[in-house]
Amino acid sequence: MKNHNNLNFNFVVMLVSLMSLSIVFQSCKRTSEKTGEKIIEKSFGDDAEADIDDEKVVIKTDEGTFTTDATMNSWPKEVPGEVPEFKFGDVISVTAQEIDDANNWVVIFENVPANALQKYKETLESEGFKINFTTTAGTGGHLAAEKGDIAVMLMAGEGNATVTIGSGN
Repeated sequence: MKNHNNLNFNFVVMLVSLMSLSIVFQSCKRTSEKTGEKIIEKSFGDDAEADIDDEKVVIKTDEGTFTTDATMNSWPKEVPGEVPEFKFGDVISVTAQEIDDANNWVVIFENVPANALQKYKETLESEGFKINFTTTAGTGGHLAAEKGDIAVMLMAGEGNATVTIGSGN
């Protein structure tokens, strides 16, 4: 009977210790987020407001809002419908910026096949985008396209790609 009580006591002590460590780590994480927010706000000026939550950062200023989210793993719904979705890999990060009447998105991909640049170029052309230039080197390259007030740039190579979209102004 004594061993049973001793085992329960040890289990409770271990459980409380683990819970305490978890609280300490969460507290440290939140403190570092708050410190990061203060640093960002100071660097942008008195009117800036920053919010850091895990892998998402939102910065608001008088000029607009900047958001980066490493947990967002899909094509942003806010991208204008005229822009064809880049479907040649896995989204690993999305950054959005809204300044005045202009919006910008940067979508980063991994596991991108070598033919993605050419395929996306064809898709853009079929959707009425004018290809301003295309550069290829080795297994990668870069293209820039536009349609009205929308600009699309793609940099791809070595299994990675970055699609940048600008809309407005």
